Amino acid sequence: MKKGILLILLLLILSMGFVSASENTTEFISDDLNEVELTDSQDQDLLNEDIKYSDIYINSSKEVSGDGLSPETAYKSLSYDTYTKLEDNGTIHLAEGHYEIPDKKGNYIIRGMGDDTVINSCWFKTSTYANDNKMITFSNLTFDIPVKREVYETVWIVPQVSFEIVHEYFSISLDGTNFRFIDCTFINSSIVSGQYMNSIDYQNPIMESTIKSFENCKFLNYSYNNTVKEYYKTLGSESIRHTEFEGSSLITSFQYTKFIFDKCVFDNITAESVADSRGGLMGTNGVYGEIIIQKSSFSNCNVTGIVKAQQVSDCKIEDCTYDFNATNGIVGESPFYINKTDISLNETELTIISKDNNVVIALIDVNASKPIAGVEVGIFNNSIVFGYFDTDSNGQIILTDLEGTYRFEFSYLGDPYAYLPTSVNKTLIFNKTKTNAVIQAPKVTAIYNVAKNLVITLKDSNGNALFGKYVTVKVGSVSKRL
Repeated sequence: MKKGILLILLLLILSMGFVSASENTTEFISDDLNEVELTDSQDQDLLNEDIKYSDIYINSSKEVSGDGLSPETAYKSLSYDTYTKLEDNGTIHLAEGHYEIPDKKGNYIIRGMGDDTVINSCWFKTSTYANDNKMITFSNLTFDIPVKREVYETVWIVPQVSFEIVHEYFSISLDGTNFRFIDCTFINSSIVSGQYMNSIDYQNPIMESTIKSFENCKFLNYSYNNTVKEYYKTLGSESIRHTEFEGSSLITSFQYTKFIFDKCVFDNITAESVADSRGGLMGTNGVYGEIIIQKSSFSNCNVTGIVKAQQVSDCKIEDCTYDFNATNGIVGESPFYINKTDISLNETELTIISKDNNVVIALIDVNASKPIAGVEVGIFNNSIVFGYFDTDSNGQIILTDLEGTYRFEFSYLGDPYAYLPTSVNKTLIFNKTKTNAVIQAPKVTAIYNVAKNLVITLKDSNGNALFGKYVTVKVGSVSKRL
């Protein structure tokens, strides 16, 4: 009996152990599955973070930020995190609204989606000598940034603390990389580049230049604020006058920066100059620091000169239009004030007059309404050189005794320092000159007793006999045509 009871108890204990082990095993398996599911989820998140997109959309009017992958699900703001999803050379699309551009270097495009896409902050600063060879492109944006900015920074100076007030003289800083602006508008906004290069006291062996280009851009309504011309910064008990980054022009180009303005508009600008070129140095990457302005227009500009330059060779201002009489004259002694560097060339014109078997070619200065003497004109007939002739004191070349058909091209190559080239094509036909003169010989009286021959010889004024001509001989009342 006792053995039976013990056997039953043993079976019960064993069965309980199996159940417990089964439950524990189930828990272990369940935990492992949960861990696997969690790991898969984390991996999926990591995969999502690794995905880059060619287009990201931002809309500041959105109440809730979306995934940024379409205009309907746009991000609410532009931040550093925006760039983590953007692939190299991708585009950030900004809906109409107001935005601040983060100081993020890279290859990307920021494009405005409407006429009222406004940038209120754009400050790229660097502390390196090198150009990172990236290109940031801005398209169809309006930059409206106050000229005067004050930044308050706490400076720890042992054993005391003092405060430094920094006045920034520029609205937009473009340091450390390459920038391209297309169809952008700048309202009362100044620009600077190369601040770090300008602040150091020595030249590093690696000093790479950067390029800033502006295409079809407008610079409007800028007035230099002379109340921030200089300031003092306090460090402890010492007060130091600070003019390191002072600039009183619309654009300030410090060392190792190349600015290019193509087909831009500058209107209502009040400043020392439109652009200030502080140094024409070539970087170790082969880019020369200069200012190039071409095919642009200047109106209502109250400036000493379009460009202020340490050297005349630091700038090129070509094919531009002005609402004032811009000349090639240079004002001052380094720095120079320059309005244009291309030379004004007068328009020229060739006129062709033919008479009888002669041609008179006249070359005139259209602007001065006077002949151009002593210059060479090329004359071609049927694309073959007829000759090169110099104009006389009247600006003329005369060709004589022409006969037949000529397909002339008259060409003046111009003078790179005075005259524009000109050419004209003209087909001329010249026939032999017909003489309608009547030759009348004197009367001759002769008496012949025997038969004789009468010899009549017709000659020209030079004594040369004329052949094949009809002569009428009249004897008494009888006329005979011979």
